[in-house]
Amino acid sequence: MNLFELVNKKIIFSLYTLIVVCIGFATVIEKYRGSCFAHEHIYGSWWFSCLWAVLTVTACSHIIKQQLYKRTAIFLLHMSFVVILVGALTTHLFARSGSLKLRTGIPTSEYTDKDGSMKLLHFSLTLKEFRIVNYPGTDAPLDYQSIIQHPGGEDIIVSMNNVGYIDGYRLFQSSYDSDGEGVSLGVRYDPYGIAITYLGYLLLLVGIIATLLSRKTQMRTLYRKAMQPIAILLFLALYPSSLLANDDLQIIDKDIAHRIGTINVLYNNRICPLNTVATDFVSTLSGNASWNGYSADEIFFSWMIYYSSWEKQKLIQVKNSHVQQLLGINGKWASYSDFQDGYHEYKLQDAVESLMNGNGSIDKKALMNADEKYHLVEMFYRGEFIKMFPYRSGESTNWYMPGGQSLPREIPVKEQFFIKQSMDYLTESIVTGQYDRAIEIIAKIKLFQHEMLQADGHHPGLKTNDLLPNENKVKAEIVYNTIRSQKWPVFLTLTLSLLLCVVMLVSSYRGVCLRVASLLFIALLTVYITLLLGLRWWISGHVPVSNGHETMLFMAWVVLLLTILLRHTFPIISGLGPLIASFCMLVSMLAGSNSQITPLMPVLQSPLLSLHVMTVMCAYSLFALQLLLGVQAFLLIRKKRNDELERITALSQLLLYPAVFLLTIGIFLGAVWANVSWGDYWSWDPKESWALITFMVYAVPLHKTSIGFFRKPHCYHIYMVCAFLAVIITYFGVNYLLGGMHSYA
Repeated sequence: MNLFELVNKKIIFSLYTLIVVCIGFATVIEKYRGSCFAHEHIYGSWWFSCLWAVLTVTACSHIIKQQLYKRTAIFLLHMSFVVILVGALTTHLFARSGSLKLRTGIPTSEYTDKDGSMKLLHFSLTLKEFRIVNYPGTDAPLDYQSIIQHPGGEDIIVSMNNVGYIDGYRLFQSSYDSDGEGVSLGVRYDPYGIAITYLGYLLLLVGIIATLLSRKTQMRTLYRKAMQPIAILLFLALYPSSLLANDDLQIIDKDIAHRIGTINVLYNNRICPLNTVATDFVSTLSGNASWNGYSADEIFFSWMIYYSSWEKQKLIQVKNSHVQQLLGINGKWASYSDFQDGYHEYKLQDAVESLMNGNGSIDKKALMNADEKYHLVEMFYRGEFIKMFPYRSGESTNWYMPGGQSLPREIPVKEQFFIKQSMDYLTESIVTGQYDRAIEIIAKIKLFQHEMLQADGHHPGLKTNDLLPNENKVKAEIVYNTIRSQKWPVFLTLTLSLLLCVVMLVSSYRGVCLRVASLLFIALLTVYITLLLGLRWWISGHVPVSNGHETMLFMAWVVLLLTILLRHTFPIISGLGPLIASFCMLVSMLAGSNSQITPLMPVLQSPLLSLHVMTVMCAYSLFALQLLLGVQAFLLIRKKRNDELERITALSQLLLYPAVFLLTIGIFLGAVWANVSWGDYWSWDPKESWALITFMVYAVPLHKTSIGFFRKPHCYHIYMVCAFLAVIITYFGVNYLLGGMHSYA
């Protein structure tokens, strides 16, 4: 290697590292100084653009010097990024964006650009109508639609995930006026930057496919080296705490409780069975969906009727010792009555107010957790969880609680009487033991719901069954609630995964019994997670990759599928897969409220988003496997087992290719989705930025022929273990520390 090549490589490495550091630093700056400051002083600054430009020019000179143009697949990969960066520069220099304000019936040809100056369009637009489309049977918004008149053509409909195109300009739904007579639309003009960038994405996809199929890459050699088995790894099992028992209780009939649980209610902006409400209520209070052998339905509905005795039951979990002292309890279990003093005043009120004013020494999270549980019971007493009586008026549908609240005069007297009295009759029937009458009243409540949600002229062709979940879907959700509320499968899986790894690590036994037992364990775990995801998909109506709980379950599922597919070729996967899947399940369980099924925001309903999340999570799964391979490699280095070390290193390097390629595809699918939904394919949101950092970090060891550091196994594995920190920050750090538009993910 001559001096020029050496200097060139050092410049590339230095610029590459500097850009990664600048992006990471900018996400922290954005947290404290705001996105405008970060964009003005870092992302949009001249010096940051110069760093990218110099890196691109230097890399191109290295590509020419190394004659990579003779290797088609590798050349396409590298040149695609050059094209993408050229597209980004074109967008940065020439794109126009702003906001357009429209009022019904008033032609407008002006928009406000991003700098606040008024700009003229060469055409005028008129808002004909704005409408909010709700989820069927609820008043939760499903979509926002603006119908716009364009003098030169047909009317244009702009809605979430539906962009309006006019002469190179794109219009995006942004917000609407409170009176419903006006809207604000995002305006963007960037035909050249988007075209160049999308061409880069296409070249990238072709390059990835060519690399995977080419026989001239390192993947073929790595595959042959990784063919032999090795063992693996790690620690930790947790055990659920037991609940306290109390025999002096009034409990309603189990069958009646189950039947009430099948009644549909409006909860979390969707129609679902009351069992879902009961499961969330009891789980939030006690940490489990059952207590003292009683189901969530029995607890929830018994408390509704026999509230005085249930207020004294110690089923509310309070872990913090300082909060326990304020409540005057011994141990971690409190009753609702423990939260009130002799004058029925809330014991934690002063502590909460002091904390809100910046004072107090009690752990904030623990105090707010206890405060949330108390107010959850208060909401329960106000009936806010049992909005079970729908009434449709025009295009809107409202759901009402039972009891004596004031109802709109438009509701006929007969229906008002039923809403106010039916639950009283049901309670009376249960208390007096008239179970047949109780079953009849439950059936009448369901019939009332169907009658009130019958299709009308505003919803042509829409049947009641389209508004209310059918009987099979209700049963499926109750089954799902039962499964998701159980914590013991997670702890059992962790324990068995740990035992499997320990056996494979310390024992030389690799007999048929171990292989059969491990396969059976993996198969059962795969079926369990598949059932969870399948039920959740059917119930929610969308691919279950929309939040932290779902994505971690999906990651566990992907890891297990990889384990099943690769276990014969790479037997080491049988030890890695279940352990990673178990920890994904644990994180999913700890996601808390994310386990609740809620309607997706309109902008999140694009199939591009589902593909984006799935490909990224597949990449993270492979990175997690490489993390554990790295830990195993350290053990092999310590034992000087060089043959096995070579195979495990080859396997890790082999997995690196699909992992980086999947992450790359995922990032750019996300960019296309953002362009369609938000009007900008790259906004330097913290999660976007850290996904790019993760890609750049993991792309480095792909160049081991140019970087001698990675040709040493111990150096390579040290890097791969440390690199996983970027994945952790991207997935967890952004959500809990940095925020941004992706913080829901």
